[in-house]
Amino acid sequence: MKDSRGLGVVDASLIVVGSIVGAGIFLVSGFVAASVHSPAAFLATWLLGGAVALAGALSNGELGGLFPRSGGEYVYLREAYGPSLGFLSGWTSFWIAFPGSIASLAAGLGATVASMAGWQGTWAPRGVGAAAIIALTVVNAMGLRPGKWTQNVLSIVKLAVFAGLLALGVLMHHDGPSGLTPFFAPGDSAGGIASALIPVLFAYSGWNAATYVSGEMRDPKKSLGRALALGTILCIALYLAVNTAYLRAMPVAELAHAKDPARVAAYLLGGDAAAAVIAPLVAICVLSSMQASVLIGPRIYHAMASDRLFFAPLGRLHPRTNVPLVALVAQGVISVGLLLSGRFDELVRFTMSAIVAFSTLTVGAVIVLRLRRPGAERAFRVPGYPWVPGLFIVVNVWMLWNVLTFGESSPREALIGLAIVATGVPAYAAFRARSRPQETAR
Repeated sequence: MKDSRGLGVVDASLIVVGSIVGAGIFLVSGFVAASVHSPAAFLATWLLGGAVALAGALSNGELGGLFPRSGGEYVYLREAYGPSLGFLSGWTSFWIAFPGSIASLAAGLGATVASMAGWQGTWAPRGVGAAAIIALTVVNAMGLRPGKWTQNVLSIVKLAVFAGLLALGVLMHHDGPSGLTPFFAPGDSAGGIASALIPVLFAYSGWNAATYVSGEMRDPKKSLGRALALGTILCIALYLAVNTAYLRAMPVAELAHAKDPARVAAYLLGGDAAAAVIAPLVAICVLSSMQASVLIGPRIYHAMASDRLFFAPLGRLHPRTNVPLVALVAQGVISVGLLLSGRFDELVRFTMSAIVAFSTLTVGAVIVLRLRRPGAERAFRVPGYPWVPGLFIVVNVWMLWNVLTFGESSPREALIGLAIVATGVPAYAAFRARSRPQETAR
């Protein structure tokens, strides 16, 4: 699935930016502020979450150098632990993870656009969301180049708008109390920062987006790791700048009670004109994240079908556009179905623990493959090995334990999620049995 005009480092890094920066930065900061007491602890939590995301990105960069083909987690889990675990990851991605994420983003986009337009009723947001899914599916069906430039434009526009608002926040005089002083305050604890870290880590999710299209990059053995690192570092800088602006507008205690911190901060720093920009900015960010998911998801299903472990039509490339058209359309149909059913959030929540577990095992594959294949050529090696992948693994294992024990996701929901993933076991056996005669014939 090569394209002579394929993805460069900047293109791939903008896919990462597009995937990470969705609606999370507009919603999560209040939850983070509720768990800490000082600006120092608040910003340190965002910095620590960024360090964990960067550790995952660098680790995946090494794996991409070892296996320079599209498919991301599916490929890396298959190579490190065997085809069955890779299949279960891809199976979950096909039915829930990517379509559920796309449906969730489409619902958010629809709600934002309907509110801006003054449309009433429950079907207006769903209609807008479904139209967005169909439109992005059509754009990506036209080829890698249109999909790439759509992603680039959306990511650059949202970064430019963020830059303008941040500059406004710095330049405008603010008469109210600043949340940046005193910078240190009593009452912060390791437990509070740990609790605040959970929503921050989810806000950084998407740092591995470029791994799914690495087979369409120019020199992926070296460029994937750079793209993942660059995209993640840009998001860390953006998140720190945005949250510093929030604190310039209001103290931590007020931020903790702000349901819409971005709009409140924009109003306090720039008045009604600045606040009016927030809704369109949310729409652009969500649309950019949707585009990233629509673009990268079909590459997983194509990789699975190419390995004869999935529905064969999903492995076919369009002869003219060279994209996995059937996989792209299938993803769009499932996404629209989940959106219209209204059950997407529940399904994603049920399987979130499994999705985090797959991501953790993927980073663990760096250690497994260093031990199993020490002499393999590694054009990109994760710096700070084994501490960098170790940081990611330890923090994510802690997060899983914390969410299952104390979070909103009960052990019952985790078991439901496990059961959903387990439906892939008989499917894997069927696909594996079907592929064996073909392997024997070869």
